[in-house]
Amino acid sequence: MEKIPTIDIKKYGGKQVAVVNGKIVASGETTREVLENAKKKIARSHWQKILLITVPRGLTVVYKI
Repeated sequence: MEKIPTIDIKKYGGKQVAVVNGKIVASGETTREVLENAKKKIARSHWQKILLITVPRGLTVVYKI
């Protein structure tokens, strides 16, 4: 299972991030932009190792009553 790092909502809120081996390697507004930047940074790794995450704009807490 892919290790997911702690993601700073203030920095990445409303954006998409690419995670490889538990590290954020690229971020951006569109999926295409993020994938292109991630592929440049991890040229030796296989593209299937990239985990795309859409970061919410703010912290949301759900309570079950």
